[in-house]
Amino acid sequence: MSRWGLGYKSVEFLTPEEWNLVIDALQDLDERIKCGLAEFTGDGTTTSFQIAHGVGATPTCVIVGKGAADLPDIDYWTADETNITVFFKSAPASGAEVKIWWVALKW
Repeated sequence: MSRWGLGYKSVEFLTPEEWNLVIDALQDLDERIKCGLAEFTGDGTTTSFQIAHGVGATPTCVIVGKGAADLPDIDYWTADETNITVFFKSAPASGAEVKIWWVALKW
C-alpha cells in the first residue's frame, strides 16, 4: 500500500475513490518535480547563471545539462530555496545562446 492509499489492482477497474487517490498522488508529484529549459545570452564575462526552480524548498536532487553544443563545460552547480546556480568553467561567448536544461526534485 502506498502512502496515498493505493495498492496494486491488476486489471480491475478503479473506483471513483481510487481515481481521486491517483489524482492526489499526481498532484503531489507535480509539486515535487520541476523542470525546464532556461535561456540566457552570453556576454563573454559571466560564468554563472541563476534559474528559479519553483519547488518551494531547497531541492533534494538537481540535474542540469547544456542545451546548446557550443557552450563551455559546466563546472558545478548549487541550489537553494529559490534558485539553481550553474557555473561554467569559462564564460560563454558574447552573444552566444546559453541554454541550460534542468530538473529539480524535493522529497
